[in-house]
Amino acid sequence: MKGMASVLAGMLICASAQASIVMTGSRIIYPADSREVSVQLTNRDDFPGVVQVWLDEGNAQSAPQTATAPFITTPPVFRLAAHSGQTVRLRYVGKPVAQDRESLWWFNFVQIPPTEKGAQPDNQLMVLVRSRVKVLMRPKDLAGSPLEMAHTSRVWLQDGKLFLRNHSGYYLALSSLDVSGAGKKQRILSQTVAPWTTVSWPATVKQVGEAQMRWINDQGATFAGRVTPGNPGDVSH
Repeated sequence: MKGMASVLAGMLICASAQASIVMTGSRIIYPADSREVSVQLTNRDDFPGVVQVWLDEGNAQSAPQTATAPFITTPPVFRLAAHSGQTVRLRYVGKPVAQDRESLWWFNFVQIPPTEKGAQPDNQLMVLVRSRVKVLMRPKDLAGSPLEMAHTSRVWLQDGKLFLRNHSGYYLALSSLDVSGAGKKQRILSQTVAPWTTVSWPATVKQVGEAQMRWINDQGATFAGRVTPGNPGDVSH
């Protein structure tokens, strides 16, 4: 199994849409006061497969041998029978995290697709299918709510740029932001905004008359709400 882990580390192709190994849920919430959390993986195929898991700190090109996230995964490599499940335990072993905001890591799992026996040497693989999901370590009593991210966000224009402020302790999984004013419209798509953080884009609108935001919650559902126009002084932290 150790040799298999080395092969997996060197051959990663991200193609989660084709994955037959799936995770329960769309993200992993790790309460900051928990010793560990469990992740459920399921094989939907009619044949067994080998799976490897690891975490990274934000590098989408990470591999098991190079990732440095402060977690222990048990088991890190395993065989998953057809139409069966496997529980993977994640244990945080790093320094204490900030208590006013979530901390973000990424959970990766890779499966080996079937190959015809004898079609290629035993030590070679044609392709690996990789999936990658967020791991959010969440302290208690954070400001804001994952269900009301529009209420704790602000939008404004300054120096030819459109700004969005996440004025909460939660990560904002932005699906879209639609800003309109003075007969013009601007749409921003798909961005993750860290807690207490401001992001910006070149503005194509001259004023913010109205701003509507869509975001994704812990269960993968999309919520929508109106964002209050503001300015940097309104949303300081």
